[in-house]
Amino acid sequence: MHVVYDLILTGIQLRHYQLDGVHWLTQCLENQEGCILGDEMGLGKTCQTISLLLYICGALGKKGPFLVVSPLSVMENWRKEMESFAPNLKVLCYQGDKERRAEIQQDAKTEDFHVLLTTYEMCLRDASFFKKWKWEALVVDEAHRLKNQSSLLHQTLTEFSMGFRVLLTGTPIQNNLQELYSLLSFIQPSVFTADDTDTFISCFGDVQKRPELAAELQSILEPFLLRRVKSEVALDLPKKTELVMYHGMTALQKKYYKAILMKDLEAFGDEGSKTRLLNVLVQLRKCVIHPYLFDGVEPEPFVMGEHLVEASGKFCLLDSMLSYLQRWSDLRENSPSKCGNSCDTRSVLLKQLFY
Repeated sequence: MHVVYDLILTGIQLRHYQLDGVHWLTQCLENQEGCILGDEMGLGKTCQTISLLLYICGALGKKGPFLVVSPLSVMENWRKEMESFAPNLKVLCYQGDKERRAEIQQDAKTEDFHVLLTTYEMCLRDASFFKKWKWEALVVDEAHRLKNQSSLLHQTLTEFSMGFRVLLTGTPIQNNLQELYSLLSFIQPSVFTADDTDTFISCFGDVQKRPELAAELQSILEPFLLRRVKSEVALDLPKKTELVMYHGMTALQKKYYKAILMKDLEAFGDEGSKTRLLNVLVQLRKCVIHPYLFDGVEPEPFVMGEHLVEASGKFCLLDSMLSYLQRWSDLRENSPSKCGNSCDTRSVLLKQLFY
């Protein structure tokens, strides 16, 4: 197993718990129809899954094709990680307008490929194309989207011809039996049939109050679900610290914040704002992030400039923090012995921007 990783997986060295995860995935591949990798976000579900695909290609000699379905927001991340960690895998990204998708469909017929990477929306829109293939494995990222057995996505993916099924989700699912059974029925339809949903829920409905039921449910889930959290497996990581920073609002933000509270439609300049102002809490949150999130607030003609920062108190705070961190980073690069190693704090702050 380790020899296969060393020969094929490039640009990354898996941690011990990731190797354990890949080993578990390969065991599931040999023993059953599918599984759920439910590691907490940040533990490397993507690289573990890529390692599995490489194992199927390298050790088992099966060249696919593999279908990877993800949200559009992380599709590019999947492409980059496959390009970095598995450059020998030929990846087709199925996305674009009707003409572009027609070109990709033609390429898929005439060119050999290992992985077809696409989104939920494309699976629904061009389901007839995906049904023509016999997929060696199906990977669904953020698979909690399949938590409803009656959803169109769940039903559509079930109709695809596929071998091994891998669901990835960093969202805890054991607390909702209905959603849990929906995922189990997707990966193991022969074991967890749709007709037994009510029976499963009634049997384990009191699982939080009865420890013996919790133990029984855990024994049922163990062959199909692997759930790990950072505090248990990534012991070398420093403990998470959280620093809350408060900021004020700019004059522009205060103007629209007041208008939202007063439901003053004239401040937004069009009647179309009436519907948007119905959910006051959501609109207030948008205003606190940036007033330009409302149509027509930004100056016309729109040009990139410092006004993007100056219009939002949150952006002003972030801009000052990034400037400080940039100076600190420059100092660290010039004197690494004094500053030591650190993660890219600026990237972390940017990810927190819209939380």
